[in-house]
Amino acid sequence: MIRLQMTRHYLFAGIVCLGFFTCGTTATVDPDSPAPATSLQTMRSSFGSLEGDWVLTNYKNNPLPTALQNRATLVLKKENTDRLDVGGRSFINHYGGSFSLDETKGLVVSTDGLFSTKMGGSPEAMQAENAYYAHLEKATYFELADNGQLLLYAGPKDDTRTEVLYFTRT
Repeated sequence: MIRLQMTRHYLFAGIVCLGFFTCGTTATVDPDSPAPATSLQTMRSSFGSLEGDWVLTNYKNNPLPTALQNRATLVLKKENTDRLDVGGRSFINHYGGSFSLDETKGLVVSTDGLFSTKMGGSPEAMQAENAYYAHLEKATYFELADNGQLLLYAGPKDDTRTEVLYFTRT
């Protein structure tokens, strides 16, 4: 059995590596900035309905190559009214962690961060995986669209530079 090891260093290294492959401006997220009250109320009212299995279909600003679309999964399981266990399969590895609703910050990844297995893959898949983990760790807001899609914002919702992850329920 493969033993999962929680390691922020692995994710940090992946994010640093991703920085060498990407260009452009990224949104700066202040983890101590408060979430707008209406946003928090909206998220709280639909937080429990997120439970279930989702598949990443694409990103808003930097679309995935066609071969990588619909490959990463997001499994959300309600732990309590303000916390969801997060897991799934990214482009290569399996990962886990948790999301919680914070009264001042909105949606946040647990202080322990995400953990993952450590298998390797193609450079394209590894780059996509590192970006996916980085986006999940920056998640600050989500919404459920009228078409049933889950939109997960990797930064401030109102910032056009914020990457949006589009998920469809499976």
